[in-house]
Amino acid sequence: MAKHETSATLPSDYNAKIGPVLITTNASMEGEYVDNIGLTNSGAKSDFILTPQLGIGAQWPVTETNNLRLSTSLGYSKYMIHPQYDQGQLLVSPDSALSFDVYVGDFKINFHDQFSYQQDPSSVGSVSNVVNFNRFQNVAGVGVIWDLNKLILTLNYDHINFISDQLETISGTNLANASNVSYSADQVSGSGYYRVTTTTTAGLEAAASVRNYDHNNIEDSQLSAGPFFRIEVTPNFKVSLSGGYQTVSTDSGDLTLASVSTQGSVSPALGAGTQNSYYANLTLDHRLNKYYTDRLAAGHELELDVFSQISDVTYISYTSDWKVNTDLHLALTLNYQDVSSPSTGGTGTPTFDLFGAGLQASFPVSKSISGAVLYQFNDKFNTPSSQGYLQDRVGLLLNYHF
Repeated sequence: MAKHETSATLPSDYNAKIGPVLITTNASMEGEYVDNIGLTNSGAKSDFILTPQLGIGAQWPVTETNNLRLSTSLGYSKYMIHPQYDQGQLLVSPDSALSFDVYVGDFKINFHDQFSYQQDPSSVGSVSNVVNFNRFQNVAGVGVIWDLNKLILTLNYDHINFISDQLETISGTNLANASNVSYSADQVSGSGYYRVTTTTTAGLEAAASVRNYDHNNIEDSQLSAGPFFRIEVTPNFKVSLSGGYQTVSTDSGDLTLASVSTQGSVSPALGAGTQNSYYANLTLDHRLNKYYTDRLAAGHELELDVFSQISDVTYISYTSDWKVNTDLHLALTLNYQDVSSPSTGGTGTPTFDLFGAGLQASFPVSKSISGAVLYQFNDKFNTPSSQGYLQDRVGLLLNYHF
């Protein structure tokens, strides 16, 4: 079945064909109004930001079932009111990836490389008072699935490189030593799950990782393990439950209090030693009908952010997708996080609550052009007043399919 589904996903509406390689392209332009570009508590600056992008996709069916895929979007952001924040670097979308699937007997082997270059700081919850956070991330690895009918075994390995090259404040100051939070990491995960009945699956999962900061003698490690269950209550309602033991360890290496607290400088947080806790997740997937689906997820975990801060995170999220008619498609997201950390020093915010809400309305404009109106609200609170902020983003996206 997996082989059949893979071979059936080859595009039929590609733009070009170079030998056996199928190529698709699209171009988009997003205009966005942001009322607080620097994530500040006071003295917020607003701006109109234009982001043109070129999307590229390629598929090479090496055999009937073994496919090499590439997808990425390249672009840049232009500030219309405050051009001093223009970066000039080429942005690479977070969903960019190179992937190769190989099927050998009962094994599916996936080689992958996921990469991105981003500058918007709003997706990093612990960051405040920053207008640009330029960072490159590359995740390269291999995953193996062994299909034994009712029993499925998986094993994955990834090597991660995170490179930070600039943090710019709303005053226009580039924080010194931005590369101090650059790191490399290795992570291994595995699982085994068994189909108990036609509607119930149970199994065990485990993951471990080690992170080393490039310019500091700091090593962080994580380990988690526990059971998980998936129950199909009805064909339109599914419940997933996982949980178990989790431990995270950090150390301060050769950092000192003086170097960490240096004003205008970037550095990882002082190590908090070892934190032992639990992780848990409950996810409900619901399909009301062929037009409306939604998902509710809630849980708890220990999280290690880019500044080497151990955070105790409790979260809940809701997403829904509604195909109103052939001309209107609505998507809603709601997210809440309660984050607390014993780490001291460093650049990030140790304790905060973060609420986010997003709404997207998509619609066709013509045969080749589609559009979307987007709204995003972010509220960071229950933190030192200098670190809290409110942010509204309203945008219009036009996408041209060649």
